[in-house]
Amino acid sequence: MKAYTLKRRKDTEEYHLFEGDFSQEPCTSQNLSICEKMIKSESVGNKFQCLNEKEARLEIAKIGRPVCGVCTSHLYTTY
Repeated sequence: MKAYTLKRRKDTEEYHLFEGDFSQEPCTSQNLSICEKMIKSESVGNKFQCLNEKEARLEIAKIGRPVCGVCTSHLYTTY
């Protein structure tokens, strides 16, 4: 199961989604956001962390426009 973390970028204040996993405690996340437009070191903190896909969708819906559209759409992609 994938773990999701939402971070806010320092310079634009836009939120970006990072994918990781629950295999370690606490969960891990990749260094590069899903959209590949932000790295962890560009953030000023987490809006949320270690959520599953459904939980992440619900939290992002509450936040709205400040969340990167590419990152958000990843949660709704079917393969």
